[in-house]
Parts: sequence; structure tokens; C-alpha cells
Amino acid sequence: MNRYDNHDYRLISKIMGSLGHSCMRCGTELQGSFCSNCGEKRIENEDKKLNHFFEEAISSVFVADGKFFKTIKLLLTNPGELTKSFVIGIRKKYLSPLQLFFFANLIYFIFPFISTFNTSLDVQLNNLPYSNSIRPVVESYLQESQRSMKSFTLEFEGVSSSNGKLLLIVLVLLQGLFLKLLFWKRKNLFLVDFLAGSAYFYGFYILFVLVLLPGVIMLFGDIIGVSINSFFNELTLSIIFLLVIITYMYFLIKKAYDTSTIGSIWRSILLGAYIIPSFVIYRYILFWVTYWMVT
Repeated sequence: MNRYDNHDYRLISKIMGSLGHSCMRCGTELQGSFCSNCGEKRIENEDKKLNHFFEEAISSVFVADGKFFKTIKLLLTNPGELTKSFVIGIRKKYLSPLQLFFFANLIYFIFPFISTFNTSLDVQLNNLPYSNSIRPVVESYLQESQRSMKSFTLEFEGVSSSNGKLLLIVLVLLQGLFLKLLFWKRKNLFLVDFLAGSAYFYGFYILFVLVLLPGVIMLFGDIIGVSINSFFNELTLSIIFLLVIITYMYFLIKKAYDTSTIGSIWRSILLGAYIIPSFVIYRYILFWVTYWMVT
């Protein structure tokens, strides 16, 4: 190797050595494990080991880290703390509102003990405020396609059951918008702050009311030989949902949005009353999405 090769080798080594202390993404000098400019992590030898790769994979799939358990604990024991942290800018410590909501939705897909958000075709066509407007659409389709109502109903309700879980995000959006309306004078609060509170609420409701509670009751019912179907009907589910949203949202509103006791009470009661129109809108959207998919 001649002196020019030696010089080039030393130059390359010097450059590579300096890169070890600089962010590989933006070039900012690193003062710790993470870049102060873009947040990129400095990769160490430990990060490239196979066991670390699988740890990250497991954490991503099952959300099995301290952040997850902290979020679940606060979700149950301290309503509003997660939303308050989101509002003031503490985002890394807990699961984000959407992370929690979609995780809850995944669990609900796996353990659909209660189909409270699904709606039968008979209810869609006969028992909702918009039924008179959609019934002719279905009747016209059946006449043109020469399909029987029975076969159409079976296909419609099968698809509607899956769509009902996917479209829960509609309820999050509707509740977030209504919350923003209830706080329209608070210029320091933004729509995203209320969407966060709504997503945390539905994450709580799905995980603890729709999955954990009926799962425990079902297990207990199997032990004593009693079916839970007699308990979880349309009326009891509506009452449970109303009580949960008024109670939980009272504490969430009071803590997350720094609201007085009176202000929290009347807002949570209005949210309870808003459940009826929001569910009508949700079911209307559910009908059309399902109808377009099966026709």
C-alpha cells in the first residue's frame, strides 16, 4: 500500500469515526442515544442482535411494554389523566389515543362477546328514523336482482357484523366533534384534544365493558350453568352504555379539560343524551357501507 493509499485509508477512518458521533439521518452531533434534531436513535451493537430484533417485533405486535401497562392502568383507575397528558404535550410516556383505540378494536375482533355496535337488517329497515328512505332502495335492488330477502339478509348481516367494528372510528369522530362544540369558548383547546378524549373513552369502553366484563360473566356463567344472553340484551346494553359514558366522561372532562364540577356534570349528561343521534348517524353510515359492499 503506497502513501496515497495510506492517506486515503486514514481519511476514510477519520470520517467514519466522526459519523459514529453524528446522526446518520441528519448529521447533527449526538449528545446521547437520540438525536436532538430529528429524534433518530443511535444504533449500537446491541441493537443489531437477533434477540433485540425479536423483542421489538413482539413489542410491536402485542404492545407488550411498560408504556402499554401504564396506559391500561390509568385508563381504568384515573379517567382523564391520559387525555390531560395528551393535551399538555406528554405523548411518549403512554400509548397514543389512536394506538389504544385500534388495539382495543383488535381485541374486540378476537373476542366479540357482545355485538352491541352491529345492527340487523330488520332494525335498519323498520325501526330507525331513516328506515323509510332506505327500505325502497333494498326492495328495488331485490326486485332487479331477483334475490330473496332471506339470502340478502344473511349476506348483509355477515358483512355488517365486521363493518360494525371497523366503523367504530365514526363514533370517536362524532363524540370528539360534539365535545368541541361543548367547549366552543375554550380557545386554548383544539379539536384534536377532544378527539383524543373520545378515543381514550372508546378504548376503555371496548376493553373493559365489551370484552373484559362479559368475558368474566361468561366464565362465571359457565361455572354455575347460566347463560349471559338473557342479561346482555338491547335494553341492558343501552342502559350500561348510558351510565358508563355519563360517569366516565364526567371524570375525564373534569380532569383533562380542567372543568368545574357543575360544568363537568352538565357536559357529561349532554354527551349521554347525544348517544342517541350519534348512534343513528353511525348506523346510517354502517347501512350504506355494507349495502355498497354486498350489491
